[in-house]
Amino acid sequence: MPNNPVQIVLNDQAFLRAPEPGRGGPEKDFFAGQHSGFQKHRDGLAKAIDTIEKTIANWPHGPVAYVRVVMRIEALAKSYRPNRALFTSDRFPCVGAGSPGELFFRVPLAHISTLRTRILKAEDVTQLRQPAQGDPYHFVTRERCEVGAIETIEITPPGGKRRFAAAAAVQAFSDPRAAGGYVIELFERPPTEVIGDDVLGLSRSFETFIETLRHLGGGVYAALLPSPGGLQALELRLTAATAPALIEDRRAVRAESLPLPEAAREERTERHEEALLKIAAHPLVRRIRFPVLLEVSANAGGANGNGIFPTPTRRPDGVYPKVGVVDTGIAAPLGPWVLDRFDHLPIGQTDPTHGTFVAGLVIGAQAANGPAIGRDPDGCDVVDIPLFPTGNFLDWYGRGFEDFLEELENAIIEARDQHNVRVFNLSINVPAEVEPDEYSIYAARLDDIQDRQGVVIVNSVGNLKLANARPPWPEKPRRAIDMLANRQARDAIFMPSESVRAISVGALNPPGGSQLANAPTTYTRRGPGLRVGVKPDVAHYGGVGDVNNTNATALASCGPTGDLVERQGTSYAAPLVAKTLATLDVLTQQQLAPRTLRAFAVHGAEMPAPLAARGMRDIGRQFAGFGQPCAASDMLETDDFGITLVFESRLTAGERRPAILRFPFLWPAALTEASGACRGKVRMTLVYDAPIDQAFGAEFVRVNLDAHLRQRQEGTRQDGSPSWRSKIAQVYLPRPAGLTPPERALIDYGLKWWPTKRYEDDFGDDGIGESAEWRLEIESLVRAEASFPLEGVPFSVVLTISDPARRAPVFQQLRRELLNRNVQLNDIRLAARVRPRR
Repeated sequence: MPNNPVQIVLNDQAFLRAPEPGRGGPEKDFFAGQHSGFQKHRDGLAKAIDTIEKTIANWPHGPVAYVRVVMRIEALAKSYRPNRALFTSDRFPCVGAGSPGELFFRVPLAHISTLRTRILKAEDVTQLRQPAQGDPYHFVTRERCEVGAIETIEITPPGGKRRFAAAAAVQAFSDPRAAGGYVIELFERPPTEVIGDDVLGLSRSFETFIETLRHLGGGVYAALLPSPGGLQALELRLTAATAPALIEDRRAVRAESLPLPEAAREERTERHEEALLKIAAHPLVRRIRFPVLLEVSANAGGANGNGIFPTPTRRPDGVYPKVGVVDTGIAAPLGPWVLDRFDHLPIGQTDPTHGTFVAGLVIGAQAANGPAIGRDPDGCDVVDIPLFPTGNFLDWYGRGFEDFLEELENAIIEARDQHNVRVFNLSINVPAEVEPDEYSIYAARLDDIQDRQGVVIVNSVGNLKLANARPPWPEKPRRAIDMLANRQARDAIFMPSESVRAISVGALNPPGGSQLANAPTTYTRRGPGLRVGVKPDVAHYGGVGDVNNTNATALASCGPTGDLVERQGTSYAAPLVAKTLATLDVLTQQQLAPRTLRAFAVHGAEMPAPLAARGMRDIGRQFAGFGQPCAASDMLETDDFGITLVFESRLTAGERRPAILRFPFLWPAALTEASGACRGKVRMTLVYDAPIDQAFGAEFVRVNLDAHLRQRQEGTRQDGSPSWRSKIAQVYLPRPAGLTPPERALIDYGLKWWPTKRYEDDFGDDGIGESAEWRLEIESLVRAEASFPLEGVPFSVVLTISDPARRAPVFQQLRRELLNRNVQLNDIRLAARVRPRR
């Protein structure tokens, strides 16, 4: 039975080091041996610049444009970005990105001739050079490299700025779930100060955009929204009023003193279409998003009257986890466990059916369903945060989605400050699929709230309606693969579950139901949504989605009158994960950083059996992320045959280059052969709080951290230093035999630039390598257009080394070896009492 505590490293700062000097390679010629083809390509780009110049000179929007540069597929690595010779940041700053290899640059009319000159400077033919030693080579200038790396250059076309019809938007505005208007994303923020002569045209560009809004007619409401990162967003609503346009700035203060247009919404499709066309035509506009809708992520159905919900009895001396339940409200039968209620909505304006079921799962899932489903002990203090109203959403959030976010943050602050709540369950989604190359403003705002308030939000990934659900998951993996391959309907996760600071949860079939236990439910949406990364992060039981019997879901909780009811939905998988995180939080005296709680959830997750079969790895990632979390108590203990180490640290900026963490240790002697080969199983999880900029689309994560577990090799490097080789790979990284994966594979499968990574390997009975000397290293990489933050990048690592044969005394041997090296270790439950957060 596990009885050895997880060990936290207290003196992590002692292992920060300056990195070794980097070595730059030669420039690449993307037209090697094709000189006539390169000349044609270069001259074509110059003509494109001529067209852009004429367009800017003749339009009324001001003397500046934003151009879309598409890179060649083989030029995705940051070393080929066209920002050292062509689009230099002093004259042509990069203002964003979209899909991998799609970049946006500001191009002022005043500098466009310089850009043309730089392009034409690229040489027609490369020079053959003979070095003093070595073979001859063709010298390539940086200009030729960058020109060759570019596929196309154009002004961002208006037609690609929205992906919906005006008629669909008008229909959405009549939906009671409508939580705001159009969200308009701009390439840049408005200037913070008056620019005198405005040579670059920045002030003029924003002025003409405001003029465009004012000329849309009466009854227009527009608000500049608080927007994390470099992307500025604005909400726009059209009403039937005749009053002049109301344009307000919501970025700094709430503007409740300004009266909103009280007229009914504009229902004429032609007016919406005209307004959308005028807005898209303005060069400052990057994207127009569909109106915001909000919904709780649960399906209809469920049985009532199956008995009385077994509400746990509170012990007078009990210390319980705490969860904030952001939902539709919690009914009276769970009152003994409700610490407080956030009172934005009156009780009569909420329907507690959904919220009570969610709260019942965090309070008493084990008694209602058994320990296989309720993995953590029953009992949980909750703060009721009913933010989802009955009736029309805008009746209670007059300024739309931004009002909702402000109330959400106010509720989080109140629950945290008054009741020490740090884990919040949010089973509410924007019913719009996450887009492959766009990080939504909704996810960015959730990230921002979590960063500023020091909390973790657990969010469901959304549901398919049962009419559009998948067939029940088959037992044979081959049939499951065929089922998914033949499916035509879209089923990507909903916004904002792509949030990298939140834990996103998919749904599995509970045991005891009518469908294959532990398989994905028929209704759970699949990730990753974004082209990069892993979403959902994890999965848990959400109730069987049986279209033939919606009243039997095998997941029970509390109904609004205190009865035991069954329901289905990813809404109900999320609170089971929230309970685990809150239990982990209370077991560690609430001293671990939120990212460390997230790291434990991922590290302690196992892929369910139906998704762990051979050939199912990528499918498992889409539905369950890193797997299903174990109980919190199991995360904090190991048996004698393994050890888990935790690092909470921060990579600092350094004088010239960011620091790295280098942690040396000897492999446990009982797992080391006389030859030096090392046996054992390793699992490692890295979670870091990356700088995020929504303006950069699929490249929104601006700094990458990666972990390596390196073993010393025989022999030395050319400079005489020891040679080390990484021996553990990310779980989703393809492993072509002996080859380095290409950049696209590292992004798509290796989670490069994704702030949650897991690595694992089993070194087998024969072991690997020839040395017991190892070291854990954490190193960073910065985007081409970004800078490493001065405050550094905080990260958490959870590392487990174990003996699969369950014989070697790994815990005692490795712990003793580390203590002999002056590594300060302590039980994570005890260390949390005295160690400041990092």
